[in-house]
Parts: sequence; structure tokens; C-alpha cells
Amino acid sequence: MKYFEWQLLVENRWQRIDNDHVIEAHYCQPGAKGITINTSMGKIFIDFDTLETSNEDFRVQRLCLLPSDQEEEVGWYFRDDHLWCEYGSKGPGTSISSKDIEHHFTLYPQGSLRFTVGSNGYSMDFSTMTQKNLVTGLQRNIRRRPKFPSNTAGLYTTTVLAGPTQLSAPGSKWEFMGDQGQWTEYQAHICSCDSSDIEREYKLNPQGKLHFTTHKYSYTLDFSRMCQVNHVFGTTRAVRRTAGSRVQPGNRKTRVAFPVRTLNSS
Repeated sequence: MKYFEWQLLVENRWQRIDNDHVIEAHYCQPGAKGITINTSMGKIFIDFDTLETSNEDFRVQRLCLLPSDQEEEVGWYFRDDHLWCEYGSKGPGTSISSKDIEHHFTLYPQGSLRFTVGSNGYSMDFSTMTQKNLVTGLQRNIRRRPKFPSNTAGLYTTTVLAGPTQLSAPGSKWEFMGDQGQWTEYQAHICSCDSSDIEREYKLNPQGKLHFTTHKYSYTLDFSRMCQVNHVFGTTRAVRRTAGSRVQPGNRKTRVAFPVRTLNSS
């Protein structure tokens, strides 16, 4: 089930952006400032912090399509010295989690929230999306982003995964979601591991993690969440595991509205 939809307001009418899974995949990364898309009306930059576009003639919105009895999983992040870190992800010393913050934000979207980490007290301001150390006065930016479920990734490609019992076949292929919204296989000439290396580690511990590097950055591949995390920017990409001969054509139909092609994101 698709749980989101991105739309542009054009001539007083909200119209769906085609291939909006590309936007969603970037939006779910806390380190992404925004994305530039190509439409039939030219290039448009979408600012993820403000949900505004670079063209004042167009407005953008993201709809949550989940049933009323289901809650969207949301992550809250603060900007550390170099990384975007999720609240509660650094162990028991953190007294607050994304779920706690989201609950308070739902009740008081323009309010504030106080919490402690060890002996330090902090205040979080939802109106300015900042966190302040109450002793030192140091401020950090914070962000609220939905989480991209790994089990929905197959809905947004031209193929779908075979059933779980079929994924143990030899020759499994490991891929990550690339900038253009396409699945890209891990290859040894690009990073320090390829599909065979990842498959070997996965079979040893299907709930474990694998650290690897490319020419520029280092990453962690999390098998339990089926995603990779950039150690520098904290950005997350969906990951999937397929058995090449058992991937079957999908039956998802594409509705044409505003064709979108990712140009860049930050």
C-alpha cells in the first residue's frame, strides 16, 4: 500500500507529482535539505524544511494516505557536530525518543519540550525547530522526517520481490535506492564490498550490520532495517535483496501527472 502522495498546486488545483517515490526517498533522509525536480513547467526546487518551492507560482504538499487507525512512523533528529542523529539512538543516556517527541508535537505543534540527557537539560522549540542546551546556550537544528519502510520499496519499481521463502536461492543480488529512484547493485569497483560479500555477511547474521566504504564516504548497511546509513551526513537509503532469476514483473500502473526526474539533492 502506498502511504504518501506529493502534489503541486497548479492554477488552484492540486495535481499529483508522478514518480513521487523519488522525492519521498530523499525526504525521509534527515540530512537532505531538499530536491530539484524537472517538470513540464521547468525545474523546481522543493525545500524539505519549509515544504516550499523555488517558484512562487507553485505550492507543494505531502499527503499521508494511511488509514485513520494507523500512525505514520516518524523520526526526530538533531544535528550533531557532523551527523544527523535520531533522538534515543545513542543508548540509555538519552531520556527521550522520537516517539515521545512526536506525541508532544502532535499535542503542541508550536510549543516546546524540555528533556535531559545525563546531567544536561535541553529545550526543544517546535516553532523554530531548534534544540537549546539550558546550561551552555548552545543551539542545534532539529528535523522531523517520516521513515521510509523497507518493505514498501518494491512498490515503486518496475519489479517486485518474490516471496520470502524464495530469497535464499544462490546468486542473491543486493541493491540500494539510487539518486534517480532506481535500484543500483553494490559493485566492488565502487565500494569495498559487492553482492557476494554482503550475502555472505547476511547469512552469518541476518539481523546484523556491515560497515563498508566508497571512494569518498563510509557507511553502515543495517540488515534488520534493510537500509544503508552515511556516516558523515546521516542520510539513509533503502536497500533490498533479490534472487535474480525469481524477480517477477510488477503490476503497478503508473499514473502520469508531472513527470519528475531527480537532478540533485542536498
